[in-house]
Amino acid sequence: ENVLIMGHRFSDMDSFGAALALCRAVQALKKPAKIVLDAEKTLAKPLVRLAVGYDIYKDALIAPEKAASTVGKRTLLIVVDTHRPSFVEAPELYRQAQTVVVIDHHRKTVDSIENALLFYHDPSASSTCEMVTEMLQYMGNNLVGKLEADALLAGIMLDTRNFVLRTGTRTFEAAAYLRSRGANPVQVKKLFSDSMETYIA
Repeated sequence: ENVLIMGHRFSDMDSFGAALALCRAVQALKKPAKIVLDAEKTLAKPLVRLAVGYDIYKDALIAPEKAASTVGKRTLLIVVDTHRPSFVEAPELYRQAQTVVVIDHHRKTVDSIENALLFYHDPSASSTCEMVTEMLQYMGNNLVGKLEADALLAGIMLDTRNFVLRTGTRTFEAAAYLRSRGANPVQVKKLFSDSMETYIA
């Protein structure tokens, strides 16, 4: 009936970028979707500010405490960029959901989500955004617009330290696809222009 997309606490560009792109894909498939986000504690504020300027995302963000009331028996919860129940944005929301999908690239830990209907886990991927970019290419060409392409590229750039760490051929193929969908590296770089003081705060 509805889809909730949730990343880890203190979400970053990889977590929020993946959630944003998946939200757009779910909406394109004619299902209501919300991104569960603590807007005060996210490390992706420049990207969040950019996203809420778009009509399709104006009401797409939902605070963890409000999200619980939207969970029903036929709600799908997609967890991105973490597979640890204790590290998700809203652990109580995870416990409440009956159908869970996990998409993550971090090395598997002992305390991982065990009841997932789909556990898409690939430690060889540079980022969750890389994995989501690959998925969306198989789902249709119109699911990634310029904003989503920028968001996904930002997540890849963050986790690879600007294509220096953990990059493989798949990373560059994903980046090339995002570029073809309108991603602007200069615009993406500006998303990282907040001062170190702001980031620490």
